[in-house]
Amino acid sequence: MEPFYGKDKPLPESLRIVFLGDSITDDGTYIAYLDAYFRQHAPASRIELINLGVSSETASGLSEPFHPFPRPCVHDRLARALAETRPDWVVVCYGMNDAIYHPLSEERFDAYKDGLLRLLGQIRQAGAKAIAMTPPPFDPASLPDGANRLLPEGRPESAYSYETPYADYEQVLKRYADWVLSLSEEAADATVSIHDELLAHVAAERAADPAYLSGDGIHPFAPGHAVMAQSILRTLFGVAPESAEAFAAAMEGSAYFELVLQRHRLVSAAWKEHVGHTNPNKAEGALPLAEAKAEAQALEARIRELAADSNASPTS
Repeated sequence: MEPFYGKDKPLPESLRIVFLGDSITDDGTYIAYLDAYFRQHAPASRIELINLGVSSETASGLSEPFHPFPRPCVHDRLARALAETRPDWVVVCYGMNDAIYHPLSEERFDAYKDGLLRLLGQIRQAGAKAIAMTPPPFDPASLPDGANRLLPEGRPESAYSYETPYADYEQVLKRYADWVLSLSEEAADATVSIHDELLAHVAAERAADPAYLSGDGIHPFAPGHAVMAQSILRTLFGVAPESAEAFAAAMEGSAYFELVLQRHRLVSAAWKEHVGHTNPNKAEGALPLAEAKAEAQALEARIRELAADSNASPTS
């Protein structure tokens, strides 16, 4: 697939991109990296990134028996999300929760396929481009107390959960990721691979430091989010930052990125609660959307100033 934009396809004057996903998207660091990049490298384009990630969410509607609450399903809020945001593009990232941390089951796999295809189809029916990201990998070596939590195949179905995942859950996610990448243009306008890229990143880091922790096994730390942002930039925009490590390191501790991230989380929390969701844990301190937008606007002048003057450019 050719990038939507690149050297011969300049960015439009404005572009609104909505992100739907689980807790990895809810964290939003990869989206804030994208925001920081575009503000520095495409200041003439108004690229609005709206994060509607919800922790624990799935596209399949499945939930493990002992999850603290029924997992939210994106289909419960999709119509309102599309109506309220009116996006040009929607980028979706599901799969980590959809296999509910069990061994591979064709029934669960079919539920994921059906849920994701319905999601992509409804996005396109709303007039937006539908972009599917692969699920990220599961990293058992980074799971806290993994020796006592990881379960072999053959246990009762009720034994597996995010607290006690299947030891080879990564192989399940690999199947899911490969399927996403196989989607035709009739199903998705684009697919973005993050699974294999994150695996390669972890392998390289672990070759240098065998004790390297990529996150908590499920949620990547900031360098992983940089890999995700890099993959999106390369696939959709034809941009190739020199390395994810440089991308993340350039932002770490910079006043510019801290302000971008502050603005991102302020607006994201407001958007998430404005649209609504079925996770009983709501975004703490979320402001009404209009109030959050006003506070975000008050940060804009300082962000633009820091973007212009910053020595923390991730790449060119």
